[in-house]
Amino acid sequence: MKIIIFLLFYSTALAGDSRMDRFFAALAKVESSGNPNAYNPKEHAIGIYQIRRAYYLDSRVPGGHAICYNPAIARKVCEAYFRRYAPKAFANADFETLARLHNSGPGYAQKKHLTNDYWRKVKNALNKE
Repeated sequence: MKIIIFLLFYSTALAGDSRMDRFFAALAKVESSGNPNAYNPKEHAIGIYQIRRAYYLDSRVPGGHAICYNPAIARKVCEAYFRRYAPKAFANADFETLARLHNSGPGYAQKKHLTNDYWRKVKNALNKE
């Protein structure tokens, strides 16, 4: 019985990772066309997920903003940010909430209408994954 429960838990965890992988691939496509070296001088946003310095600092991941050029670390920064500001959405793979948060920050709910186009782009990219 314990083995069956473990296998069910393990397979569910893997399925969750697969869905998150798809989300992060869609986010990368929308943000930088998958380019880990992308730089937006207007917003000083860097890397595959176009992470701004304030976003990086809010994530509380140590190391400095420039580490966001590394895609694996940039994902950890996003995950830490999501866990801080939308833990339920992150745990439930609520991609709409996560995308809107990523695009507009913790106050996204008060200006949700400003993130509609962004969410549509991420949703379209998810559907193509």
